[in-house]
Amino acid sequence: MLAAGLLVAAPPTGEASGTDPTAGLPERLGTGVIVDLADGDRFKVVVSPDQRTVWGSRYDAATSAWGERSVVLRAKDLYCGNVDARAAGTAIAVIARCDRGGYADDQAPTHSQALYSPDGSTWQRATLPGEAYDEPGISPSGNAAIWPVHQGWVTWTNGRFTEVERSLPGQEYTITGMISDAGDVSVMYGEARDRGRDCVMTVLDVAATGAESRQELDVPNACADVWLANVDATTVFFGEREYPASAVTITRPDTASPWAVTGPAPDRAPGLVRHRGRGTATTLFTSSPGLPLLAVGSPDKRTFYAQSYDPVAHSWSAPTAIRTGPTACTWGDNFIQEPLGVFALRVRCGKAERVLVSVDGATWTDVSLAGRPLGVAPDHAEVSVSNARRTLVFSREEGVVRLPVGGDNRCDAVQPVSPDTAIRLTASTDRGWPSRLEVSTSSGWRRTDTTIPRSRVGDDTCRESDVALYERPTTYNFLGRRRVASLVVTPRGDGWVVRRGTY
Repeated sequence: MLAAGLLVAAPPTGEASGTDPTAGLPERLGTGVIVDLADGDRFKVVVSPDQRTVWGSRYDAATSAWGERSVVLRAKDLYCGNVDARAAGTAIAVIARCDRGGYADDQAPTHSQALYSPDGSTWQRATLPGEAYDEPGISPSGNAAIWPVHQGWVTWTNGRFTEVERSLPGQEYTITGMISDAGDVSVMYGEARDRGRDCVMTVLDVAATGAESRQELDVPNACADVWLANVDATTVFFGEREYPASAVTITRPDTASPWAVTGPAPDRAPGLVRHRGRGTATTLFTSSPGLPLLAVGSPDKRTFYAQSYDPVAHSWSAPTAIRTGPTACTWGDNFIQEPLGVFALRVRCGKAERVLVSVDGATWTDVSLAGRPLGVAPDHAEVSVSNARRTLVFSREEGVVRLPVGGDNRCDAVQPVSPDTAIRLTASTDRGWPSRLEVSTSSGWRRTDTTIPRSRVGDDTCRESDVALYERPTTYNFLGRRRVASLVVTPRGDGWVVRRGTY
């Protein structure tokens, strides 16, 4: 049987794509970012492992290939921990968060560098004053840029850097800065008042002529220590990328217009039914790229309801039941670093673990995990659920595909790699530690020649496996009585490579 429980069609309202402010933010890497350029190319800027060099490389859309990396920044006794960037036209503005003599993640950098390039090839730089770590801003054409600092900012205009000191009373935590092609500056920050008992989102506008004006915006918790970042010269995101339910979007139609809150926080929008307290499954917010934000919860732990958020109307749909059953269920581990390509919410019903899966936010499948880990593709596009005889792969492209292969051993981990293919980490015995990688076929599993490094587990035996989604790529943990082995499978060419760590 494909699924248990209730399958419900509840068409979501609103489309997430095109209304998500974070869609325009740079793609984040370990110590850097990738920004999009106007001609379709992309530019990657990262810090070297020894923290001594900032590297840049350009992706050519015409050839679908990355070019050779080049040095963006290297200076004597300068160590950089990470970078952020913004781009417009063919120009790129970068902040390299750096210190002299070494770099510490738990200390604010005091020698951060402002870097500007009109084309990704030639670079200009300046040392930012004080403790500087916020992202730069860039004008619509790319001919001007800004780097906010405490009580001021640094700009690139008319071919030179200019440092500006400005009183920003009550400035708390992060600040973001925007600039027009004409050099008009707009900085936004949470301003604490009345000894911190009150806070407003303040905007200071300074025209290139020197004329100054201020604006206050009604943004809840404006002084909270959360992300305040410009997407471009007319859009600002306030909140955390990982928690879109509490995010606020602030925009202006052009660089000469005032700012306004055009995307209030969804968790404060009308129509939301919030489940809280003992006896409930607390409302959980979940997202998937290109689909509306969902709120899922239960008033009695037996019937679970879903609501979808309409980012245009700024309201929630009526609740629709997506699961019901006689056994009370609580949330399982649903902590993930990045959204999955489909919705997959784990619940615990007594001693059993189940997962609620939807590829579109409308139709849901309630299926048992049968004591095995949820399968998640290396790129998070697909998820799978296996038992000893079959594997169900859920994807946007194909919906649900049933594969005639499963996980026979206690510690097997099955992972999808496409809408109709899966791989399996397995051993030759039921309690053995995974020692080979197999790929699904129409007639069963086929062993690959992928090498799995040996780990020192002694005489310990493997008891169970689990998946960790709080990091990417997806990690599978294999638990013994005394040891835990973690395996990460990533694509390489036409095959895969496996990395292992033992704890």
